[in-house]
Amino acid sequence: MGRDRTVRRATEPALTAQYSAAMRRHPSTLVLAALVASAVLAAACGSGDDDPVTLDEIQTLGSHNSYHQKPVPEALERLTALSPELAADTNYGHEPINVQLEEYGIRQLEMDVFADPEGGLFADRKALPLIGLPEASGEPALEEPGFKVLHVQDYDFETSCLTLVACLETVRDWSDANPDHIPLMIMIEAKADVIEESAADAGVSLEGIPVEFTQPVPYTRELFDELEAEISGVFPADQVFTPDELRRDRETLKEAVLEDGWPSVDALRGKVLFALDDTGEERDVYRGDAASLEGRLMFTSADPGAPDAAFIKLNDPIEDGELITELVRQGYLVRTRSDVPGEEAVTGDTTRRDAAFASGAQYVSTDMYRPDPTLGSDFVVELPGAANGVVAVCNPVTAPDSCTENDLAE
Repeated sequence: MGRDRTVRRATEPALTAQYSAAMRRHPSTLVLAALVASAVLAAACGSGDDDPVTLDEIQTLGSHNSYHQKPVPEALERLTALSPELAADTNYGHEPINVQLEEYGIRQLEMDVFADPEGGLFADRKALPLIGLPEASGEPALEEPGFKVLHVQDYDFETSCLTLVACLETVRDWSDANPDHIPLMIMIEAKADVIEESAADAGVSLEGIPVEFTQPVPYTRELFDELEAEISGVFPADQVFTPDELRRDRETLKEAVLEDGWPSVDALRGKVLFALDDTGEERDVYRGDAASLEGRLMFTSADPGAPDAAFIKLNDPIEDGELITELVRQGYLVRTRSDVPGEEAVTGDTTRRDAAFASGAQYVSTDMYRPDPTLGSDFVVELPGAANGVVAVCNPVTAPDSCTENDLAE
């Protein structure tokens, strides 16, 4: 373990080619303070083994679709009859977000966010009459304008927090009560999936199903501005670490990461980072003419070597393990997954989990931070070698030899 912080590998072209190949293999993976903070962050991003542990030198657990709850039994049964694969993809559920943070040490969250500028778009669950349940949700929060949190409209909508504001307020309240916490990463997926198109892509026929599914609102620059406004309405500016703060006086985020590195964990305690999960059209719209995310609140799930590259999402640590390791060595933050619904929790296979931790990805996302025996096995994902109460460990790829769990205690 350990690395020379003064050396960055000159392998960008090769890494970019590897990443492009990974995206082709996994198309579905296609979620003023700067000036004040610059002096502090410059001091925190030094280049000696005696420096404090930096954000890219740790590894911690995340939860996948952190809000998600299992469908009601009747809905799961109907989904299973329609498509066992689709049903398996919905059959997982999470503890409330504050419980994940407090009791399971989750330090990376994911939220699927649909725009609802007029309000009421998701107040009716249009597939429920098929199983004899009422269509109307009866939830006043769904009648109000604002961003809603759910996985898929009309049939996979069970959530521990109906709105983005409600989800974020839960995080903020926990953060305020634990001001020295390891920095949190919150991934936001800007969703606008059309059910009929998604079903066709998955090979699922909806022919004969008498449902007029809810049509989502595509994201525009204006809607992203509203999304950022909702986030800023919950978290004060000094609690959010932004791309501008990381870039400092560099021209691009990529240069800041590769040349200066990330701030220390201690400099970021109590703070939250936001990242846009999307890698396709939504990312392009969000980035707009801000190639290095100038003035943007969220980091992006970027392509290695791009001007906005600081955080990268690679979901398959088996196929992409070597690429993840090389990107982590360069200084990027990487998120990967240790399991997917309907697979590891059913079979108990630990191959993906072990590959995820070994890759050095700083964020390892799971649905199984506690086992669910109803799914078929005792599969669970916990930080390797972590003692009770430890929520982050020294990164197996990037951490200096001097790193200890004492550096990461909360």
